[in-house]
Amino acid sequence: MPIKLYSWPFSSGTRVAWALEELGIPYEYIALDAKKQQHLAPEYLAVNPHGKVPALVDGSQTFFESGAILLHLGTKYGVEKNLFPAGGGQARADAVSWTVWAMTELGPYMMQYLYHGLDTPVSFKKEDRSKAAGDYSLMHFNRQLEVLEARLGKQEYLLGAFTLADIAAASWLAIGGMFGLKLDRHPRVAAWCKRCAERPAFKRAQ
Repeated sequence: MPIKLYSWPFSSGTRVAWALEELGIPYEYIALDAKKQQHLAPEYLAVNPHGKVPALVDGSQTFFESGAILLHLGTKYGVEKNLFPAGGGQARADAVSWTVWAMTELGPYMMQYLYHGLDTPVSFKKEDRSKAAGDYSLMHFNRQLEVLEARLGKQEYLLGAFTLADIAAASWLAIGGMFGLKLDRHPRVAAWCKRCAERPAFKRAQ
C-alpha cells in the first residue's frame, strides 16, 4: 500500500512531498480543496484532527505536523537512503534537534515577521499588525539565521551531507524567499538555500 500524503500546493505539506521525492518512495498525493473545506471533512479529521495539512498515512500509522512526518520518514526510510543518520550517535541527535528547531524556532519567528513586519500577500492588514511583534520576531529570526550561518561555515549542509534535516529548515526559507525575504546579511545561508532549491526533488515537490 503506497504512502498517502494529504496536502495542497505551497503549504507545509510541500516539505513532506520534497522528502518523499528525495527518498524515492512511491506515494499518493491527495490534494485537498480548501475552498470546499475538504480539510474539515470527518474522514480527513480522522487522519488529522486539527483539520490542517499535511497529514500522512503509512500503512496502519497516521501522522500530522510536517516536522513529525519528516522524523518518521527519516527514521523509517532515510537511513538506508543516506538521508538520515542511523540511531545511537551524535549525528542522529543533531538531525532530530535541527529538525525540531526548524519547526519551533526558525519557521515561527520568520512567519510572525512576515505577518507583522513586511508587506506581503500573507501579511496582516496594516491596522491589525503589531510593530512590537514584528520587531521582536525579526530580532529572534536574525538570531536563528546567525546560528545557521555559523553552522554552515563548517560544512555545506546541516550535518555535512544533505539530509531531511536540511529540508526542515530550507523549506521555511524558500517560503520566505517567495515573499521577498532577503538573506543578504547571511551569504552562507543564502548559498545553502540555493543548493537545496537546485535539487531535482525540490523542483518536483508540490
